[in-house]
Amino acid sequence: MCYSHPSKKTNMFDDRCKTKKLRFIVCAFITPLVFISSGIILIILRTLIYNGLKSEVLSVTPGSKSYEIFKKTPFDIYLDIYFFNWTNPEEFSNPLVKPKFEEIGPFRFLEVMEKTNITFHDNSTVSYNRTRRWYFDKEFSPYDLHTPITSINPVAASGGYAMRHESIWTKKLFSIGIRSILGRMDMTQSVANVFFDGYEDPLINLGKSLPFVKQKVPPMDKFGWFYKRNGSNEWDGRYNMGTGSQTKFGQLYKYNNMEHSPFFKDRCGDIRGSAGEFFPAGLGKQPLELFNPEMCRTIVFDYVEEERKKMINGYKFTLGDHFFDNGTIYPENVCYCSGDCVPYGVMNISLCRYGSPGFVSLPHFYKADPYFINLVDGMKPSKKHDFYMIIEPTTGLPLEVSARLQINLLVKNVPGIGLLEDRNDVFFPIFWFEQVVEVPTKYSFGLLFLLWLKEICILTGLLMICSGIIIMSIAVYRICTTPLWTRPEEIYNKELVPLNQEKR
Repeated sequence: MCYSHPSKKTNMFDDRCKTKKLRFIVCAFITPLVFISSGIILIILRTLIYNGLKSEVLSVTPGSKSYEIFKKTPFDIYLDIYFFNWTNPEEFSNPLVKPKFEEIGPFRFLEVMEKTNITFHDNSTVSYNRTRRWYFDKEFSPYDLHTPITSINPVAASGGYAMRHESIWTKKLFSIGIRSILGRMDMTQSVANVFFDGYEDPLINLGKSLPFVKQKVPPMDKFGWFYKRNGSNEWDGRYNMGTGSQTKFGQLYKYNNMEHSPFFKDRCGDIRGSAGEFFPAGLGKQPLELFNPEMCRTIVFDYVEEERKKMINGYKFTLGDHFFDNGTIYPENVCYCSGDCVPYGVMNISLCRYGSPGFVSLPHFYKADPYFINLVDGMKPSKKHDFYMIIEPTTGLPLEVSARLQINLLVKNVPGIGLLEDRNDVFFPIFWFEQVVEVPTKYSFGLLFLLWLKEICILTGLLMICSGIIIMSIAVYRICTTPLWTRPEEIYNKELVPLNQEKR
C-alpha cells in the first residue's frame, strides 16, 4: 500500500506511489512477457542455433573452434612399438625349420603432430603438410633404445625381391655380392638404429654402384624404418582437405596435388575418404574410408555395431573384408595386389615402398588366413590386436581410435640367388605398432552439449515460458487482492496513533 505522513505534501506522495506502481507493472507484466517471448523464440529457432554452432565446430577456418585442434593436437598421443626378435637365424638355410620370434616391447613414444604450410583456397578446401615428432618415454617403456633386435636384413630381402625378374646372370652377380659382403640374411641392430637413427648397410652402397640396380635403390644413405622422418615437414606429403563450409568437412580431395595414386591402378588408386583426423558428418552404416599415406591407398573399414563411449552413442568400424580381401570376395580389390595376390589378411604395399617386399597385416596376423601363421613360430593373435574406430555419426567426430598394424617383409624364394633359393616364401614379421586415442573428457562434454542442443533449447524455452506465466499469475493475484490504489485523502482522514500510545 502507498502511504506517507500527512504532514508531507500531496504531490510528493503521488510521485512515490506512481514510481512504485510503475516498478510493479514492469515486474508484473513486462518481465514475464520477456521471459515468455524469449522462450518461444528459443524453441522456434532451436534448429537454426544448432546448425550455427554445428557449422562453427565442424569447419576449419581461421578463428573457428576446430582450427586450433586441427593445427596442433591439443592432447598427448602415444605410439607403442613392438618388435619381433628372430631367435633362430642360424637355421635360415634349413627350409624345414620355421623362423621363430619373440615379441619385445612396448617402446613408447610421445607423438606431437602439427600442421604446417597451411593454405586456404577459394574452393573451400585447405592444403597443409604434417610435421610429426616422436619423443621416447623412458618411464613407460620396459626396454631402452639400446636393446638389440635380430631380424631379417631388410636391404638384402628387398634386393632379392627386386632381382626376382632379372636374368640369371644378374642374379648370380647379386648373389656373389650378398655372400661376399654379408654372408648371411640376418642382422642385429639397436632399436634406435633400426627405427629412427638408421644404420649403414654395405649393400646400399653396392646397389648404388651397380648400373642394373642403381635405379631400384631408395635415395637413402642409411636404413631405418623411420629414418629422417622425425620432425620432417615433407615426409607425410601434402594434403588437400574440405573445410566444411561448402565442402565435406575432413574429406580428402588431393594428396601431393594428385587425385589418383600412381601406385595402384583403376579405382584402387583413387584418393578418397577422410584425411584422418575428421570424418564427414551424417555417417551411415556403410563402409568408412580413410586415406593412408603410409600405404599410398585408401583403407576401408566395415561397420560392426553401435557402441557407447562417455555417454555418447557411436558407430564402431573395424578392418574387415573390404580391406583384407584380395579379390575373392570383392573382385574390384584385385588391383590392390600389385601383381602378387596373397591369401586373405595381408596387403601388398611393395610399390609404395620403393619396390621393397612390404606387406601389411594386423598384429600377429590376426584375422589373416592360417597360411601366414603356419610359416613361422611365435605368433599369438587375439582380439586385442584389432584395428577399429568409434565415430559419432551425426558430427563424424572420432570418439576412440585404436590403430594397430604390422609390417612384414616377404622373403621370397629366388632361384639363382644362393641365400634365397631352395626354400619356401616366408612373410617375416618385423614390428607392429599401436596407437590408442580417446576423446578427452572436456571435449566429450562439449560434443554431448552440441548433440543435445536442440533438446536443451526446448527445455530452456519451456522453463522460461512457465516462469513467465507463474510471475504474471502472481502479479494478477496481488492486483486483485491488495489495495494498491488507495487514494491519498483516505489516508489523511485516518487517525494516526502514536507508536507508544494505546488507542482509547
